[in-house]
Amino acid sequence: MPSVVMDGVRTHHFAFTPDRDTAREVAGLLQERVPYRRLHDRLADAGALQLSDELVRELVGRRLGRRQVYEAGRWLAEHGTRREAVKVGIVLVGVSGSERDRELLLLLGTLEEFTLYAVVALLRTQPAGEGERAVYELARRVSGWGRIHAVERLEDTDDPEIKAWLLRDGFRNGVMDEYLAPLAATTGDLYAALLDPEPDEALVDGAGGILAALARGEGGPTTGLSAYGEAVPALARYADLAASGRATLQRLDHLLTIRRHLHQPPGHWLDRDVAALRRRYSDVIGQPRWTELALAGVQDPEGVGFDLARRCASRLGLPILPQLVARLRVDAADDATWQDVLGLADTGTLVALAEELLPLDALACGPAERVVVGNGHERALELVVSELEWHPGLGLPLIRAALAGRGVRARRCGLRAVRAWLRPPEEAVAWVRAAHASEPDAELRTDMADFLDGLRQAT
Repeated sequence: MPSVVMDGVRTHHFAFTPDRDTAREVAGLLQERVPYRRLHDRLADAGALQLSDELVRELVGRRLGRRQVYEAGRWLAEHGTRREAVKVGIVLVGVSGSERDRELLLLLGTLEEFTLYAVVALLRTQPAGEGERAVYELARRVSGWGRIHAVERLEDTDDPEIKAWLLRDGFRNGVMDEYLAPLAATTGDLYAALLDPEPDEALVDGAGGILAALARGEGGPTTGLSAYGEAVPALARYADLAASGRATLQRLDHLLTIRRHLHQPPGHWLDRDVAALRRRYSDVIGQPRWTELALAGVQDPEGVGFDLARRCASRLGLPILPQLVARLRVDAADDATWQDVLGLADTGTLVALAEELLPLDALACGPAERVVVGNGHERALELVVSELEWHPGLGLPLIRAALAGRGVRARRCGLRAVRAWLRPPEEAVAWVRAAHASEPDAELRTDMADFLDGLRQAT
């Protein structure tokens, strides 16, 4: 897992133990003025996240010269070839540098591995007011965990430009919009912005994205709608704007996400408010233009908007099975479309389609030694074979591929499908026997052995 992901997960979801021993050792190396290459090599395998705060404390306690710390940090930041060493270099620049380091920190921070460290360094080195603007500039350059780290340092901003950006684009990121939606709603004054008699389209789209993310985020990685004090009036205002504004698939997706959340609203909301919101969102979504939009979006199986249109059409309960099948004929690895087909097609149709479109011989490539997520074809096979437990007599080619597949879950589904037969065909029993001989998962191997023993005892 990339260190940028690990740093993001650790800072948001897990406590981590400060590495005091390494901090003392590194501070000692700095104090001894060892060659920078030696310092770099020692830091290469250190954990910058666990080390940084402790290292700063050690340096303060040892009263190292500011210039000595700065020169070491600048060298590590500019010449380092290992990411953890560069991160520590940025930290050292942050505690000893000045406004002249702005461009270096912005440059390094554009690499999301270093954004967190660059943001903190910018706030420490830049003059009052300039640090926030530098972080804002950096936040617009990154899109994943770097965006999250940067925007979180803008929580207390009073800058109108930054607040407007948070509402329109700043909350969006490549990890989960749920991480930044609460901050955008409060820091950006979402409800007040929506009260503008003629809000711009970017604001309406941003508001929908924020409110939908808050709805999805309920009980998730951050706070949801229940913690947003102006959620009810903001939701009502957004519904009004969506009702009279332009129709896009993105807005329909937001409306549907919010409506789903209203089925289980926060307990402290007033019943009359919940009832009013439910009626309002049902009325807005009931406008014929949304159905027309979703159906138009699934007409082209190769269209760039097909996936979003499919999700919207499915949640609207539209009969789009022919369009889904057309999509699978273009891309049989689209496991999300297979999931929707499962809900609309009878099992016989589903099985026939899978046998026709999935590369079964290629999927029967033998078990993996470790757990694999699998590609779209593998996930589709697992999905379809999981249904065969309830429909014995169907899908022998699929069962064969599943039992000989990479994923342990698919092999388990294959075994369950064979078990469901009153009298399993000899060929299916032979597939289980072959799978048992090479099964790396101890629990599944035992289940296969029990099934085979049961057959022997029955005869």
